[in-house]
Amino acid sequence: MYRHDKKIPDDSGTQPASAADTATGVTARERAYDGIRTGILSGTFAPGRFIEEAIACELTGVSRSPVREALSRLAAEGYLELHPRRGAMVKLLSAAEFEDLCEVRHMIESRAVRRICRDRRPVPDELNMLCDAQTALPDDDLLASVEINRRFHQAIVAASGNSVLVQVFDNLQANLTRVAMMSLKLGIGQNDVIVREHRALVAALRDHDEDRAQSILDRHLIGMPQLKASLPG
Repeated sequence: MYRHDKKIPDDSGTQPASAADTATGVTARERAYDGIRTGILSGTFAPGRFIEEAIACELTGVSRSPVREALSRLAAEGYLELHPRRGAMVKLLSAAEFEDLCEVRHMIESRAVRRICRDRRPVPDELNMLCDAQTALPDDDLLASVEINRRFHQAIVAASGNSVLVQVFDNLQANLTRVAMMSLKLGIGQNDVIVREHRALVAALRDHDEDRAQSILDRHLIGMPQLKASLPG
């Protein structure tokens, strides 16, 4: 629970950066963005609820200005809706939107797989590295698993060499990331199964075996009726 009586830094500056922030060069803007995005994905900020600036400041340890910049950025990426005089609301994802999202994602990744195989394009080493990283994760580190999964699929689309395809796919990332987190929370997606399918897909792409790669992708991206049923109509 968050206390509302705690003093929040004003717009004149941020709270002092921690030693870790100083060492890594993390800015107040980045701290605000990462903290609020994590709060959305973890469910601290639930879909359909407004994010109070005071709570966001307390959560991230920065002043209102970086928080407002972070909220604007998250709205542009599709995590939030900005309402005049009311603030930032975490976007809802309906069952119909989920179905449309799955369809468009499948179209994009299928096209990427076909192009990689037909043009015999190189498959980035990063894909195997991401599989290794995901294998090493604790089962309960859902946020890290979702982030690795996002980078894996983005790398496949990027490997197609189609910059417009990459731009379109990037525009879907807010909802795709939220869907991936919901899937793991509900136990629909399991880390070991995801990694196994990822490795199989990488092997098929390296062999430039289009039929095998497409079959693995179809199975990997198959619609999730349980997840769809949990969403508003």
